[in-house]
Amino acid sequence: MNWPSPRRRTTERTDVTETTPTSGPAAAEPALDEGPDLAVAGGRTPPKRPRGGAIRSLGIGLVAVSAVAAGYLAHHALSTELYEGAYRELEQANAAVIANSADYQRSLRTSDVAAEQAEALEQVIVPGYAKPEDVEAFLAASDALGAALADAAPAEPGDIDTFTAPAALESAAWERYADAATMLDLASAREDEAAMFEDAADPLFEARAQNQAAVEALFAGAREVAAAELQANPSATNRTRIPVQRIIDDTRDDAGPPAHSATAFTALVQAVDALRASHAAEEARKLEPEYPMRAEIEAFARSIAGGVALDFVWAHHVNGLSSDGWYSGTAQFWPTDGGWAEINLTHSVSDHWADDPNARAVVVHEVGHTQVVRPLCEPLFTGPEFAGDHEMWATAWAIGMGHDLPGAGIEAYGRPSDAQIAVAAQCR
Repeated sequence: MNWPSPRRRTTERTDVTETTPTSGPAAAEPALDEGPDLAVAGGRTPPKRPRGGAIRSLGIGLVAVSAVAAGYLAHHALSTELYEGAYRELEQANAAVIANSADYQRSLRTSDVAAEQAEALEQVIVPGYAKPEDVEAFLAASDALGAALADAAPAEPGDIDTFTAPAALESAAWERYADAATMLDLASAREDEAAMFEDAADPLFEARAQNQAAVEALFAGAREVAAAELQANPSATNRTRIPVQRIIDDTRDDAGPPAHSATAFTALVQAVDALRASHAAEEARKLEPEYPMRAEIEAFARSIAGGVALDFVWAHHVNGLSSDGWYSGTAQFWPTDGGWAEINLTHSVSDHWADDPNARAVVVHEVGHTQVVRPLCEPLFTGPEFAGDHEMWATAWAIGMGHDLPGAGIEAYGRPSDAQIAVAAQCR
């Protein structure tokens, strides 16, 4: 095996005279001449250079490269992780701003509508139809709602900054670090903005709730006033009492005004006014000379009506026929509100009540019309014997009640069959 020679040195040598034997034991081992490159002063041998230095240098280089590569990969992973976390946080903050600002905008719109309705209601409130303390509380709550709206903050959220979605990232690690820091700052600002919208909605909600409670209390008190009016106006007709009773019961049909609105309060005022006017008119009618006889006729009709509430209207002409030579009547009836009806009669009926049984038969015929609103009688009326024939039903009912006379409807509509009279007689 050959070793590489060390670099040649120049060495000052000291001459030594030495006798070298040519024979004998000393000559058996001749001296080896290692050459001038191996000779050193004092007989020392130079150190040998280790083997494999180039390989070791290559390994060190590879380690360094690997370290750099590992550092790059570590930075790449860390920056990506930070970016993804910041992106999610900003997304959540943006979503909170959008949701809270939308809620706030809805609250503004709802409050605006409530304020407009309250203002309209203020315009139609008149004394005598609601409790004064309720009116005062409502006006205060309405003012508070208006003040809350005046102090309301702007409703639109700020602009939303956009960043590349993590799945589409191509930027360097240092750019990701920078973007992550920016997104975290933006997320913090957006969280503050979301909280601002949430906080701004609170006073609107409180003012609106107080206004709504005041409106409801106002109408509750107004219904109590209306109930007192019913008691104070007992002579009012069913036509005017029923609308007031519906208001008291807080029942509305689809065609009625919205609850707790200015229109609803106006309807209450009009209903109470009509009730009062009806009572006054009925009280005035009691002073007429014809009233005692007409009151007797009305009491008779109610006694055979099976619980159907009856109103009466007296006129010279009814259904196109005059009191001069005719007995005439009509009936309108409704199954709602417990069943009620309005009967119109000519003056001639009361004029001849005492001396002509046909006048009485006309009244019984009209009461017969009203019986179809009763649950007991409606199936008889709509069944096969009558099939909804109103006039034949009323005539048969009057005959079954013992008024087998022309005035019972026989003259005008013909005589019902015995089977029809028997069926109508089951309605009692």
